[in-house]
Order: sequence, then C-alpha cells, then structure tokens
Amino acid sequence: MARVKLVLGPNEGRFPGCNCLLVEEASTRILVDTGCGEEALLRLRDRIDAVIYTHHHPDHISGHHLVPDGVKVYSPAGEKPYRSIEDLAKRYATRVHRKWLAFATSYIGIKTVPTATDYFDPGEDICVRGVCLKTLAAPGHMRTHTLLEVEGQVHLTDIDLTSFGPWYGNPESSVTLFLADIEAAASLEAKTYTTSHKPRAYRRDEALSSMLRYALRVTETLRTLLKNLEELGEATPEALTGRGIVYRRYLPQAEDLMRYFERNMIAQLLGMLHVLGCARRTPSGYVGVRECQAIDRLEDRLRDTILGTL
Repeated sequence: MARVKLVLGPNEGRFPGCNCLLVEEASTRILVDTGCGEEALLRLRDRIDAVIYTHHHPDHISGHHLVPDGVKVYSPAGEKPYRSIEDLAKRYATRVHRKWLAFATSYIGIKTVPTATDYFDPGEDICVRGVCLKTLAAPGHMRTHTLLEVEGQVHLTDIDLTSFGPWYGNPESSVTLFLADIEAAASLEAKTYTTSHKPRAYRRDEALSSMLRYALRVTETLRTLLKNLEELGEATPEALTGRGIVYRRYLPQAEDLMRYFERNMIAQLLGMLHVLGCARRTPSGYVGVRECQAIDRLEDRLRDTILGTL
C-alpha cells in the first residue's frame, strides 16, 4: 500500500509557494507539483521517480528547474509545451502578461516551464512502476486544473480552503464550474483530504464543513456585489473593480495584475447575478434587482449537495 505524505512549502504552503504530495511505495516515489521550496526539493530530488503536475500555475511549477534529468514528468493534456514563460503569461493574463511575467519571475521565482514526458487527460489513472493515482478534472480554477485521489485520500489542489479563494480570475476560469467542482469533490467520500495551501490533512467531516464555508464565500461576494450595484444604481465591471468586493487591498507592485484578475472575477459574478435573476443587463452595465431570493436558494443547494453525504 502506498504512503501519502504532505510536503509543506515555505510558510506552510501559503502563496507564492504550495504544498506538494509525496506518494511512496517500496522503492517508488512520486512527487505531485514542485512548489514546496528549494530546501524540500533538494532533499527529495534524488529520490523521486516521477513528477505529476496538477496544472501549470507558477506556484505549482516554481521548482521544476530542480527536477533531475531522467525523471518522468506528467502534465495535464491541455498544458501544451511552451516556448517560454512569456507564453504562459500570455495565456494566464492576456491583457497584462508583462506584469504577470515580472511577478512570476521576481516574486514567485519561476525559472522555467515544465515540458512533460507524458500528458494525461484528467479522469485517467497515472501509474508509475505499479503505483497508481486517479486524476479528476476540476476546471473551474482553470481549464487544466486537476485533483488527485490515491489510497482513500483526495488532494484538492487549489480548491484550497483558504480565505484567499475560491480563485477564478484567469480568462479561462469559471465561477460556476468552480462551485460544481467543490460539489463533485464533496461527493468522492474519501477518508482524508489535503490541499495545496493548507498545512494539514482533513478528516471527511472537517473537509466537507470547510468546503461548504469555502463555497459560501462566493455567495457572500455575490451579496456584496449586489449591494454595490444598489449603491451605484448602475455599473460596469470596471467601475466595480477596486471597491473591495473581491480584494480588500492590492499587493504592492502587483496592483495592475490584481486589478485585472479582480475585474475578471467581477465580470463573472455579474453574469451569475444576471442568470440568477438578481441583476439585469443594460446598454451601459448592470442594474441590481431588489429582494432577489435566488442567492438564498443557491446557498441551500450548496448546503444540501456538500453536506448531504455526511
């Protein structure tokens, strides 16, 4: 039976690092992601047979330059080979890719983008010398975002249960898919759960309660957005950005980048309010609908689906 260990990144895996997983059985060792810091990677690098990347966000691949030659590297099929980090920047932050590039290289410390030896479609098993991990698509965070299941443990990756998330700021992210991903993860009935940015494993009951609180951050943000719409009367995503709806403050030297991601999230949330019937589009923006009960119904559904399997 394989042993699964959480390898803590710097500052217990808080961004800009992440926690990795080490899966071991006999002489086989598989590392999941490489954002756990130089010290941990230098300690592990000569003992690993394969690296599996859950997606190519910079905090998850920042240590790739320390992976020895000859180690098998697996990435989701949608992570095509990139010519440079700038190609990655253009995908993740189209309008402000130069800002993203500067942030990723200076603040996160990314030096290279992985070129995989094998690509997997989320949903298929990855087997290395008889040790198998099941992959699970979770595209709300980003299109290639992948969860892993091994030995009754689910690694939730960036369904990270932190106060920073849920995070759906990339052009390819989706808040509605993110909520669906949380509900799907809750249905897996694993014994324990880990995440990329929390320093511990959760029992199933703890994990489900934390997943519900995490999902309800979206409905809390919807209510805050609706309140801002009522105050302004009518507004665009641009006008609503920077009002503390998603981010209370921007990191120094990352203001333009965080504004870009916040604007993307607000645009999605406005679309969600429109679908829920809590806002309507106008030729020049959105207007809130008073006394809308749909957010309450969404919260009830999330409680039922996430906690329903306890």
